[in-house]
Amino acid sequence: MQPRQERQIDKSRELSWYEHLLVLLQMGASIEHALMVQYLYAAYSLRDDVEQARRWRETLLLIAREEMGHLLTVQNILALLGGPINIDREDYPFDTPFQSFPFQLERLTRGSLACYCYAEMPVGLEKDPKRAAEYAAIRADAEKHVRQQGKNIGAEVKHVGELYHEIVGILGDPEKIPNHCFVDAAFGQMSWDDWGRSYRGEPAPKTTTPEVAAQTGSERATLFISKATTREQAILALAELSEQGEGLVAIEELMGGAPILRAVRPSVHKIEPEDSHYGRFHAIYEELCKYEDESEFSWNVPHNPSSDYSENRPSAQGTTASRIQIESRRSRRWAGLFNIRYRMLLTWLMHALMLTRRHPPPATAHLRGQIIHRAFGEMYNIKAISEVLVKSPLKDDQDPSDLQDPKSPRAGPPFQMPFRLTLPPNERDTWRIHREAIATSLELCEKLLSDKKHVCAMETRPAARNYLAALKEADEDALLWAKSVFDGLR
Repeated sequence: MQPRQERQIDKSRELSWYEHLLVLLQMGASIEHALMVQYLYAAYSLRDDVEQARRWRETLLLIAREEMGHLLTVQNILALLGGPINIDREDYPFDTPFQSFPFQLERLTRGSLACYCYAEMPVGLEKDPKRAAEYAAIRADAEKHVRQQGKNIGAEVKHVGELYHEIVGILGDPEKIPNHCFVDAAFGQMSWDDWGRSYRGEPAPKTTTPEVAAQTGSERATLFISKATTREQAILALAELSEQGEGLVAIEELMGGAPILRAVRPSVHKIEPEDSHYGRFHAIYEELCKYEDESEFSWNVPHNPSSDYSENRPSAQGTTASRIQIESRRSRRWAGLFNIRYRMLLTWLMHALMLTRRHPPPATAHLRGQIIHRAFGEMYNIKAISEVLVKSPLKDDQDPSDLQDPKSPRAGPPFQMPFRLTLPPNERDTWRIHREAIATSLELCEKLLSDKKHVCAMETRPAARNYLAALKEADEDALLWAKSVFDGLR
Protein backbone atom coordinates (compact mmCIF):
# COMPACT_ATOMS: atom_id res chain seq x y z
CA MET A 1 0.00 0.00 0.00
CA GLN A 2 1.41 3.38 -1.01
CA PRO A 3 2.17 5.62 2.00
CA ARG A 4 -0.11 8.62 2.25
CA GLN A 5 2.86 10.99 2.19
CA GLU A 6 3.56 9.90 -1.42
CA ARG A 7 0.23 10.97 -2.86
CA GLN A 8 0.44 12.03 -6.47
CA ILE A 9 0.43 15.74 -7.28
CA ASP A 10 -0.52 15.61 -10.96
CA LYS A 11 -3.89 14.25 -12.01
CA SER A 12 -3.77 10.54 -12.61
CA ARG A 13 -5.36 9.05 -15.72
CA GLU A 14 -7.27 6.82 -13.31
CA LEU A 15 -9.07 9.82 -11.81
CA SER A 16 -11.65 12.15 -13.29
CA TRP A 17 -11.20 15.89 -12.81
CA TYR A 18 -13.94 15.73 -10.17
CA GLU A 19 -12.10 13.02 -8.22
CA HIS A 20 -8.80 14.86 -8.58
CA LEU A 21 -10.42 18.03 -7.21
CA LEU A 22 -11.65 16.12 -4.16
CA VAL A 23 -8.09 14.82 -3.58
CA LEU A 24 -6.71 18.37 -3.70
CA LEU A 25 -9.38 19.66 -1.32
CA GLN A 26 -8.61 16.81 1.09
CA MET A 27 -4.93 17.81 0.95
CA GLY A 28 -5.94 21.42 1.58
CA ALA A 29 -7.88 20.45 4.69
CA SER A 30 -4.93 18.42 6.03
CA ILE A 31 -2.51 21.27 5.40
CA GLU A 32 -4.77 23.84 7.12
CA HIS A 33 -5.00 21.53 10.15
CA ALA A 34 -1.24 20.99 10.19
CA LEU A 35 -0.42 24.70 9.91
CA MET A 36 -2.89 25.55 12.67
CA VAL A 37 -1.27 23.06 15.06
CA GLN A 38 2.27 24.23 14.28
CA TYR A 39 1.31 27.86 14.82
CA LEU A 40 -0.34 26.96 18.13
CA TYR A 41 2.73 25.09 19.36
CA ALA A 42 5.00 27.99 18.40
CA ALA A 43 2.64 30.40 20.18
CA TYR A 44 2.61 28.36 23.40
CA SER A 45 6.42 28.17 23.31
CA LEU A 46 6.67 31.96 23.71
CA ARG A 47 7.34 33.31 27.19
CA ASP A 48 4.56 35.13 29.03
CA ASP A 49 7.03 37.17 31.12
CA VAL A 50 8.52 39.03 28.13
CA GLU A 51 6.36 41.79 26.64
CA GLN A 52 7.53 41.35 23.05
CA ALA A 53 7.01 37.57 23.22
CA ARG A 54 3.48 38.11 24.56
CA ARG A 55 2.65 40.29 21.54
CA TRP A 56 4.02 37.71 19.13
CA ARG A 57 2.08 35.01 20.93
CA GLU A 58 -1.21 36.87 20.48
CA THR A 59 -0.48 37.29 16.77
CA LEU A 60 0.23 33.58 16.30
CA LEU A 61 -2.92 32.59 18.21
CA LEU A 62 -4.91 35.01 16.05
CA ILE A 63 -3.56 33.43 12.86
CA ALA A 64 -4.26 29.92 14.20
CA ARG A 65 -7.91 30.88 14.82
CA GLU A 66 -8.17 32.13 11.26
CA GLU A 67 -6.70 28.83 10.01
CA MET A 68 -9.59 27.11 11.82
CA GLY A 69 -11.95 29.15 9.65
CA HIS A 70 -10.02 28.03 6.57
CA LEU A 71 -10.36 24.38 7.64
CA LEU A 72 -14.14 24.70 8.07
CA THR A 73 -14.57 26.52 4.75
CA VAL A 74 -12.77 23.70 2.92
CA GLN A 75 -15.21 21.27 4.58
CA ASN A 76 -18.10 23.36 3.22
CA ILE A 77 -16.74 23.14 -0.33
CA LEU A 78 -16.29 19.39 0.05
CA ALA A 79 -19.94 19.23 1.12
CA LEU A 80 -20.98 21.29 -1.92
CA LEU A 81 -19.24 18.74 -4.15
CA GLY A 82 -20.64 15.77 -2.24
CA GLY A 83 -17.15 14.83 -1.03
CA PRO A 84 -16.15 13.28 2.30
CA ILE A 85 -15.34 15.33 5.39
CA ASN A 86 -11.65 15.51 6.26
CA ILE A 87 -10.16 16.94 9.45
CA ASP A 88 -7.26 14.48 9.46
CA ARG A 89 -3.59 15.30 9.17
CA GLU A 90 -0.49 13.14 9.05
CA ASP A 91 1.23 12.71 12.41
CA TYR A 92 4.68 14.19 12.64
CA PRO A 93 7.09 14.07 10.95
CA PHE A 94 5.71 13.86 7.41
CA ASP A 95 6.01 15.34 3.96
CA THR A 96 2.99 15.59 1.65
CA PRO A 97 2.66 17.09 -1.83
CA PHE A 98 1.83 20.79 -1.51
CA GLN A 99 2.88 20.69 2.16
CA SER A 100 4.84 23.92 2.61
CA PHE A 101 7.55 22.31 4.75
CA PRO A 102 7.89 19.07 6.73
CA PHE A 103 5.55 19.09 9.71
CA GLN A 104 7.42 19.74 12.94
CA LEU A 105 6.31 20.93 16.36
CA GLU A 106 9.00 23.36 17.52
CA ARG A 107 9.56 26.55 19.45
CA LEU A 108 9.47 29.86 17.62
CA THR A 109 12.88 30.59 16.08
CA ARG A 110 14.11 32.60 13.14
CA GLY A 111 14.22 29.40 11.08
CA SER A 112 10.74 28.15 11.93
CA LEU A 113 9.33 31.66 11.44
CA ALA A 114 10.97 31.83 7.99
CA CYS A 115 9.12 28.60 7.12
CA TYR A 116 5.82 30.14 8.21
CA CYS A 117 6.57 33.27 6.17
CA TYR A 118 7.43 31.26 3.09
CA ALA A 119 4.34 29.07 3.44
CA GLU A 120 2.06 32.12 3.44
CA MET A 121 4.16 34.18 1.01
CA PRO A 122 2.43 35.58 -2.09
CA VAL A 123 3.37 33.60 -5.18
CA GLY A 124 5.54 35.73 -7.48
CA LEU A 125 7.04 37.93 -4.77
CA GLU A 126 10.50 37.12 -6.08
CA LYS A 127 9.61 38.87 -9.35
CA ASP A 128 9.08 42.21 -7.59
CA PRO A 129 12.42 44.09 -7.86
CA LYS A 130 11.70 46.03 -4.67
CA ARG A 131 11.12 42.86 -2.63
CA ALA A 132 13.50 40.35 -4.21
CA ALA A 133 15.97 40.66 -1.31
CA GLU A 134 13.12 40.06 1.19
CA TYR A 135 12.13 36.91 -0.69
CA ALA A 136 15.71 35.61 -0.95
CA ALA A 137 16.45 36.07 2.78
CA ILE A 138 13.28 34.28 3.88
CA ARG A 139 13.74 31.41 1.45
CA ALA A 140 17.38 30.94 2.46
CA ASP A 141 16.47 30.84 6.17
CA ALA A 142 13.55 28.47 5.55
CA GLU A 143 15.57 26.01 3.46
CA LYS A 144 18.45 26.07 5.94
CA HIS A 145 16.04 25.35 8.79
CA VAL A 146 14.39 22.45 6.95
CA ARG A 147 17.78 20.90 6.09
CA GLN A 148 18.71 20.95 9.77
CA GLN A 149 15.66 18.84 10.68
CA GLY A 150 17.08 15.61 9.26
CA LYS A 151 19.23 14.38 6.42
CA ASN A 152 16.40 12.37 4.84
CA ILE A 153 13.94 15.26 4.81
CA GLY A 154 13.89 17.32 1.62
CA ALA A 155 14.90 20.97 1.88
CA GLU A 156 12.24 22.17 -0.54
CA VAL A 157 9.77 24.72 0.78
CA LYS A 158 6.55 25.69 -0.96
CA HIS A 159 3.73 28.22 -0.89
CA VAL A 160 0.30 27.19 0.38
CA GLY A 161 -1.12 29.35 -2.38
CA GLU A 162 0.13 26.95 -5.05
CA LEU A 163 -2.45 24.40 -3.95
CA TYR A 164 -5.35 26.84 -3.84
CA HIS A 165 -4.38 28.29 -7.22
CA GLU A 166 -4.66 24.82 -8.73
CA ILE A 167 -7.95 24.11 -6.95
CA VAL A 168 -9.54 27.40 -8.06
CA GLY A 169 -8.33 26.92 -11.62
CA ILE A 170 -9.98 23.49 -11.82
CA LEU A 171 -13.12 24.59 -9.99
CA GLY A 172 -13.56 27.55 -12.35
CA ASP A 173 -13.47 25.38 -15.48
CA PRO A 174 -17.00 24.08 -16.36
CA GLU A 175 -15.52 21.63 -18.85
CA LYS A 176 -13.52 19.93 -16.09
CA ILE A 177 -16.13 20.29 -13.32
CA PRO A 178 -19.63 20.29 -14.92
CA ASN A 179 -22.59 21.80 -13.07
CA HIS A 180 -23.96 18.36 -12.18
CA CYS A 181 -20.97 17.88 -9.79
CA PHE A 182 -22.46 20.43 -7.39
CA VAL A 183 -25.09 19.19 -4.93
CA ASP A 184 -27.61 21.04 -2.76
CA ALA A 185 -25.65 20.73 0.48
CA ALA A 186 -26.17 24.11 2.12
CA PHE A 187 -27.73 22.43 5.17
CA GLY A 188 -24.62 20.29 5.56
CA GLN A 189 -22.22 23.22 5.86
CA MET A 190 -20.80 25.19 8.74
CA SER A 191 -21.63 28.88 9.08
CA TRP A 192 -20.03 31.90 10.71
CA ASP A 193 -23.09 32.07 13.00
CA ASP A 194 -22.14 28.63 14.36
CA TRP A 195 -18.41 29.12 14.73
CA GLY A 196 -17.69 32.85 14.56
CA ARG A 197 -18.34 33.56 18.24
CA SER A 198 -16.87 36.99 19.09
CA TYR A 199 -14.74 37.15 15.96
CA ARG A 200 -16.28 39.68 13.62
CA GLY A 201 -16.48 39.26 9.90
CA GLU A 202 -14.48 42.43 9.25
CA PRO A 203 -11.00 43.55 10.30
CA ALA A 204 -10.65 44.86 13.84
CA PRO A 205 -10.33 48.63 14.31
CA LYS A 206 -6.74 49.84 14.35
CA THR A 207 -5.14 50.88 17.63
CA THR A 208 -2.24 53.22 18.19
CA THR A 209 0.36 50.55 18.96
CA PRO A 210 0.65 46.72 18.91
CA GLU A 211 1.12 46.85 22.70
CA VAL A 212 -2.25 48.56 23.21
CA ALA A 213 -3.87 46.08 20.81
CA ALA A 214 -2.54 43.12 22.82
CA GLN A 215 -3.70 44.61 26.12
CA THR A 216 -7.19 45.58 24.95
CA GLY A 217 -7.82 42.54 22.78
CA SER A 218 -8.77 44.75 19.84
CA GLU A 219 -6.53 42.73 17.54
CA ARG A 220 -9.15 40.12 16.76
CA ALA A 221 -9.15 37.21 14.38
CA THR A 222 -11.19 37.74 11.23
CA LEU A 223 -12.83 34.39 10.56
CA PHE A 224 -13.93 33.58 7.04
CA ILE A 225 -16.35 30.64 7.33
CA SER A 226 -18.32 30.75 4.13
CA LYS A 227 -21.20 28.57 2.99
CA ALA A 228 -21.14 27.80 -0.72
CA THR A 229 -24.15 26.76 -2.79
CA THR A 230 -22.77 27.60 -6.24
CA ARG A 231 -19.54 27.35 -8.16
CA GLU A 232 -19.04 31.12 -7.89
CA GLN A 233 -19.51 31.11 -4.11
CA ALA A 234 -17.00 28.28 -3.73
CA ILE A 235 -14.41 30.18 -5.78
CA LEU A 236 -15.10 33.34 -3.81
CA ALA A 237 -14.60 31.49 -0.51
CA LEU A 238 -11.28 30.00 -1.63
CA ALA A 239 -10.12 33.35 -2.99
CA GLU A 240 -10.79 34.97 0.39
CA LEU A 241 -8.79 32.25 2.16
CA SER A 242 -5.90 32.80 -0.25
CA GLU A 243 -6.03 36.57 0.18
CA GLN A 244 -6.11 36.33 3.98
CA GLY A 245 -3.06 34.08 3.91
CA GLU A 246 -0.97 35.63 1.19
CA GLY A 247 -2.38 39.05 0.42
CA LEU A 248 -3.56 40.84 -2.67
CA VAL A 249 -0.65 39.99 -4.99
CA ALA A 250 -1.56 36.33 -5.26
CA ILE A 251 -5.26 37.03 -5.76
CA GLU A 252 -4.66 39.41 -8.65
CA GLU A 253 -2.53 36.76 -10.34
CA LEU A 254 -5.07 34.05 -9.60
CA MET A 255 -8.03 36.03 -10.93
CA GLY A 256 -6.38 36.78 -14.24
CA GLY A 257 -7.60 33.51 -15.76
CA ALA A 258 -11.03 32.33 -16.85
CA PRO A 259 -13.97 34.77 -17.12
CA ILE A 260 -15.73 33.13 -14.18
CA LEU A 261 -12.70 33.92 -11.99
CA ARG A 262 -12.50 37.54 -13.11
CA ALA A 263 -16.21 37.98 -12.43
CA VAL A 264 -15.75 36.91 -8.81
CA ARG A 265 -12.81 39.27 -8.12
CA PRO A 266 -14.83 42.42 -7.16
CA SER A 267 -16.58 40.47 -4.38
CA VAL A 268 -13.41 39.28 -2.64
CA HIS A 269 -13.10 40.76 0.85
CA LYS A 270 -10.14 43.16 0.78
CA ILE A 271 -7.35 42.35 3.24
CA GLU A 272 -4.62 44.94 3.77
CA PRO A 273 -1.14 43.49 3.12
CA GLU A 274 -0.04 44.02 6.74
CA ASP A 275 -3.15 42.14 7.98
CA SER A 276 -2.53 39.03 5.87
CA HIS A 277 -0.90 36.03 7.51
CA TYR A 278 2.26 36.71 5.54
CA GLY A 279 2.25 40.37 6.60
CA ARG A 280 1.91 39.47 10.28
CA PHE A 281 4.55 36.73 10.16
CA HIS A 282 6.96 38.95 8.25
CA ALA A 283 6.61 41.74 10.82
CA ILE A 284 7.63 39.30 13.60
CA TYR A 285 10.43 37.91 11.42
CA GLU A 286 11.92 41.37 10.91
CA GLU A 287 11.78 42.04 14.66
CA LEU A 288 13.31 38.70 15.58
CA CYS A 289 16.16 39.12 13.09
CA LYS A 290 17.38 42.12 15.09
CA TYR A 291 18.34 39.91 18.04
CA GLU A 292 21.41 37.72 18.28
CA ASP A 293 19.92 35.43 20.94
CA GLU A 294 16.49 34.38 19.67
CA SER A 295 16.09 31.90 22.53
CA GLU A 296 15.42 34.68 25.04
CA PHE A 297 11.84 34.94 23.81
CA SER A 298 10.73 31.31 24.17
CA TRP A 299 10.69 28.49 26.70
CA ASN A 300 12.98 25.52 26.07
CA VAL A 301 10.18 23.23 24.91
CA PRO A 302 11.00 19.94 23.14
CA HIS A 303 11.05 19.32 19.43
CA ASN A 304 8.16 16.98 18.50
CA PRO A 305 7.18 16.03 22.09
CA SER A 306 5.61 12.66 22.75
CA SER A 307 3.71 11.29 25.75
CA ASP A 308 4.48 7.72 24.64
CA TYR A 309 7.28 6.30 26.79
CA SER A 310 7.33 2.80 25.25
CA GLU A 311 10.83 1.76 24.19
CA ASN A 312 9.36 -0.58 21.56
CA ARG A 313 7.37 2.06 19.66
CA PRO A 314 8.58 2.06 16.03
CA SER A 315 9.86 5.33 14.62
CA ALA A 316 7.93 7.16 11.94
CA GLN A 317 8.33 5.43 8.59
CA GLY A 318 10.60 7.04 6.04
CA THR A 319 12.12 9.76 8.20
CA THR A 320 14.91 10.30 10.67
CA ALA A 321 13.30 13.23 12.44
CA SER A 322 13.12 12.57 16.16
CA ARG A 323 10.41 12.65 18.78
CA ILE A 324 11.36 13.86 22.24
CA GLN A 325 9.81 11.75 24.95
CA ILE A 326 8.37 13.51 27.98
CA GLU A 327 10.04 11.52 30.75
CA SER A 328 8.65 13.23 33.85
CA ARG A 329 5.78 11.07 35.10
CA ARG A 330 3.66 14.04 36.16
CA SER A 331 4.31 15.95 32.93
CA ARG A 332 3.57 12.81 30.92
CA ARG A 333 0.18 12.56 32.59
CA TRP A 334 -0.54 16.15 31.67
CA ALA A 335 0.56 15.39 28.09
CA GLY A 336 -1.76 12.38 28.06
CA LEU A 337 -4.60 14.57 29.30
CA PHE A 338 -3.78 17.04 26.53
CA ASN A 339 -3.97 14.29 23.89
CA ILE A 340 -7.33 13.15 25.25
CA ARG A 341 -8.75 16.69 25.05
CA TYR A 342 -7.29 17.11 21.54
CA ARG A 343 -8.96 13.85 20.53
CA MET A 344 -12.22 15.04 22.08
CA LEU A 345 -12.00 18.33 20.18
CA LEU A 346 -11.53 16.55 16.85
CA THR A 347 -14.33 14.07 17.64
CA TRP A 348 -16.78 16.82 18.61
CA LEU A 349 -15.83 18.72 15.46
CA MET A 350 -16.27 15.68 13.25
CA HIS A 351 -19.60 14.90 14.93
CA ALA A 352 -20.87 18.44 14.35
CA LEU A 353 -19.93 18.21 10.67
CA MET A 354 -21.46 14.75 10.25
CA LEU A 355 -24.65 15.61 12.14
CA THR A 356 -25.21 18.65 9.96
CA ARG A 357 -24.92 16.57 6.80
CA ARG A 358 -26.90 13.56 8.04
CA HIS A 359 -29.82 15.42 9.58
CA PRO A 360 -30.69 18.89 8.29
CA PRO A 361 -31.85 21.52 10.80
CA PRO A 362 -34.04 22.29 12.60
CA ALA A 363 -34.39 18.64 13.65
CA THR A 364 -30.89 18.51 15.17
CA ALA A 365 -30.23 22.22 15.71
CA HIS A 366 -30.35 22.06 19.54
CA LEU A 367 -28.07 19.01 19.81
CA ARG A 368 -25.69 20.37 17.18
CA GLY A 369 -25.43 23.63 19.13
CA GLN A 370 -24.47 21.71 22.27
CA ILE A 371 -21.83 19.74 20.36
CA ILE A 372 -20.33 22.94 18.92
CA HIS A 373 -20.28 24.37 22.45
CA ARG A 374 -18.31 21.29 23.56
CA ALA A 375 -15.81 21.80 20.74
CA PHE A 376 -15.20 25.39 21.84
CA GLY A 377 -14.78 24.18 25.42
CA GLU A 378 -12.02 21.81 24.30
CA MET A 379 -10.22 24.66 22.54
CA TYR A 380 -10.01 26.47 25.88
CA ASN A 381 -8.88 23.26 27.64
CA ILE A 382 -6.11 22.75 25.08
CA LYS A 383 -4.89 26.28 25.73
CA ALA A 384 -4.99 25.83 29.52
CA ILE A 385 -3.19 22.48 29.50
CA SER A 386 -0.57 23.79 27.06
CA GLU A 387 0.25 26.60 29.49
CA VAL A 388 0.70 24.02 32.27
CA LEU A 389 2.94 21.81 30.12
CA VAL A 390 5.37 24.56 29.05
CA LYS A 391 5.94 25.26 32.76
CA SER A 392 6.43 21.60 33.68
CA PRO A 393 9.70 19.64 33.75
CA LEU A 394 10.73 17.41 30.87
CA LYS A 395 12.55 14.89 33.08
CA ASP A 396 11.92 13.45 36.55
CA ASP A 397 15.36 14.31 37.88
CA GLN A 398 14.99 18.05 37.32
CA ASP A 399 15.03 20.24 40.40
CA PRO A 400 11.80 22.32 40.62
CA SER A 401 13.90 25.45 41.06
CA ASP A 402 15.45 24.81 37.62
CA LEU A 403 12.20 25.96 36.01
CA GLN A 404 12.98 29.47 37.14
CA ASP A 405 15.50 29.44 34.31
CA PRO A 406 13.78 29.92 30.90
CA LYS A 407 16.45 27.72 29.31
CA SER A 408 15.62 24.74 31.53
CA PRO A 409 14.14 21.81 29.51
CA ARG A 410 10.34 21.76 29.68
CA ALA A 411 7.49 19.64 28.43
CA GLY A 412 5.14 20.78 25.64
CA PRO A 413 1.73 19.95 24.14
CA PRO A 414 2.23 16.82 21.98
CA PHE A 415 -0.74 17.22 19.60
CA GLN A 416 -0.52 13.49 18.84
CA MET A 417 -3.18 12.35 16.41
CA PRO A 418 -5.81 9.95 17.78
CA PHE A 419 -5.98 6.32 16.73
CA ARG A 420 -9.00 7.09 14.56
CA LEU A 421 -10.80 10.08 13.12
CA THR A 422 -13.80 8.30 11.68
CA LEU A 423 -17.14 7.96 13.42
CA PRO A 424 -19.49 4.95 13.47
CA PRO A 425 -22.43 5.00 11.04
CA ASN A 426 -25.03 5.42 13.80
CA GLU A 427 -25.55 8.04 16.49
CA ARG A 428 -25.61 5.69 19.47
CA ASP A 429 -22.14 4.31 18.84
CA THR A 430 -20.83 7.83 18.28
CA TRP A 431 -22.08 8.84 21.72
CA ARG A 432 -20.41 5.76 23.18
CA ILE A 433 -17.09 7.16 21.91
CA HIS A 434 -17.79 10.54 23.55
CA ARG A 435 -18.70 8.83 26.81
CA GLU A 436 -15.54 6.73 26.91
CA ALA A 437 -13.27 9.70 26.16
CA ILE A 438 -14.82 11.75 28.97
CA ALA A 439 -14.44 8.82 31.37
CA THR A 440 -10.76 8.44 30.41
CA SER A 441 -10.17 12.14 31.04
CA LEU A 442 -11.81 11.85 34.45
CA GLU A 443 -9.52 8.98 35.38
CA LEU A 444 -6.41 10.99 34.50
CA CYS A 445 -7.65 14.04 36.42
CA GLU A 446 -8.18 11.88 39.50
CA LYS A 447 -4.67 10.41 39.23
CA LEU A 448 -3.11 13.86 38.93
CA LEU A 449 -5.05 15.04 41.97
CA SER A 450 -4.71 12.07 44.34
CA ASP A 451 -2.50 9.17 43.27
CA LYS A 452 -1.04 7.98 46.58
CA LYS A 453 0.75 5.10 44.86
CA HIS A 454 2.85 7.47 42.74
CA VAL A 455 3.16 10.61 44.83
CA CYS A 456 5.82 12.07 42.54
CA ALA A 457 3.24 12.09 39.72
CA MET A 458 0.66 14.08 41.68
CA GLU A 459 0.08 17.71 40.81
CA THR A 460 1.01 20.01 43.71
CA ARG A 461 0.85 23.49 42.18
CA PRO A 462 -2.27 25.25 43.54
CA ALA A 463 -3.36 26.86 40.26
CA ALA A 464 -2.98 23.61 38.33
CA ARG A 465 -4.90 21.67 41.02
CA ASN A 466 -7.72 24.22 40.88
CA TYR A 467 -7.94 23.78 37.12
CA LEU A 468 -7.98 19.98 37.46
CA ALA A 469 -10.74 20.15 40.07
CA ALA A 470 -12.85 22.38 37.81
CA LEU A 471 -12.20 20.14 34.80
CA LYS A 472 -13.13 17.06 36.81
CA GLU A 473 -16.41 18.63 37.90
CA ALA A 474 -17.19 19.69 34.32
CA ASP A 475 -16.39 16.18 33.07
CA GLU A 476 -18.71 14.61 35.63
CA ASP A 477 -21.56 16.80 34.34
CA ALA A 478 -20.61 16.08 30.73
CA LEU A 479 -20.56 12.34 31.40
CA LEU A 480 -24.09 12.44 32.81
CA TRP A 481 -25.22 14.42 29.76
CA ALA A 482 -23.54 12.03 27.31
CA LYS A 483 -25.06 9.04 29.08
CA SER A 484 -28.53 10.60 28.93
CA VAL A 485 -28.20 11.20 25.17
CA PHE A 486 -26.83 7.68 24.70
CA ASP A 487 -29.72 6.12 26.66
CA GLY A 488 -32.23 8.22 24.74
CA LEU A 489 -31.06 6.72 21.45
CA ARG A 490 -32.04 3.18 22.33
